[in-house]
Amino acid sequence: MATPALQGVANARLLLHQLDYPGAVTAKPIARQAWEVALKQMDLISSRDNGPGIDTGDILCEGFLCRAALLPARTTEPWDWLARELPWQESGLRAVLDQPATDRRATIEVPAEGLCWFGDLGGLTTPGSLPDQPRAVLAGVSLLLVGAAYGPGGIGALLQAELGEAITVAIKPNRVQVIGPGDTLAVLATRYGTTVEALRQVNPELQDLKGITAAKGDSLYRLAGRYGTSTGALRQDNPALMQAVPYLVADGDTLANLASRQQETVSALRLFNPQLARYPASAPLPAGVLIQLPTIGVADALAVGLPLLVPQVEPGDLLSVGGWVMLPPQRGVGGLAEL
Repeated sequence: MATPALQGVANARLLLHQLDYPGAVTAKPIARQAWEVALKQMDLISSRDNGPGIDTGDILCEGFLCRAALLPARTTEPWDWLARELPWQESGLRAVLDQPATDRRATIEVPAEGLCWFGDLGGLTTPGSLPDQPRAVLAGVSLLLVGAAYGPGGIGALLQAELGEAITVAIKPNRVQVIGPGDTLAVLATRYGTTVEALRQVNPELQDLKGITAAKGDSLYRLAGRYGTSTGALRQDNPALMQAVPYLVADGDTLANLASRQQETVSALRLFNPQLARYPASAPLPAGVLIQLPTIGVADALAVGLPLLVPQVEPGDLLSVGGWVMLPPQRGVGGLAEL
């Protein structure tokens, strides 16, 4: 295989999750890709520039893809993507799955999320591990554009094939935590001012489920608190909790006042009524329309012995030391109130 044109100036290794349906609400990882890239900082994202995949404080970078390797969707080795030797595919191009090229899922498409490691690539070893390089940077990353800097013709037809696919990414500082002794989801949530549920949302491997049976006094509220999830997620994972009764909308009904009367949330009513997903919470609903209301309320006692699926990793379980977790976006800066 030919040496990539920019391999000598590559300055980062990326780990990106390849999804079955990019951008879909229920997208699932089907593979991972490790990329070596040459990146240049372009801009610092301010609050005015926020958008899909971009948060305040992110660093916008442009550059080129030098080489890419395809990795399994799941692994027990958290740093396998930092191995010196990987099954690199065609230089300068995204790796592809062994399936029809007409299938969009054959390779990574925008948007894609993952990790970025800036450091001395010559110091990587096999098998992969987090290198002992104090000045290296480990961060989150969002893939924003592939090839768009040039387009399919003109100068792009000449340069991109030589240099590799042009890419634009957002580097996300302080969004990856290496797990230390004593770390649990509850400890991390407290340390970083977030919730266990939010940690699950940005870490697909923390969304694995296990089976339990409901005990006396269990309710959706209690189970959500015990397992660090939401009542909505419990309902989605357990069809038995999605039982509903039809309700004929009356004059003046809104999602907000119906949720209040049912001791539910607006998001729960939208879960049972997907056609209302974008309907304003305070806007009057069309009178005479049938909608679905939950039969099992969030505070209702569940039937003893009811089989249920809940998150496998509980809030108090010790996490594997030396691994990593992604952190959700920080919406505020701690400590400013004391200054």
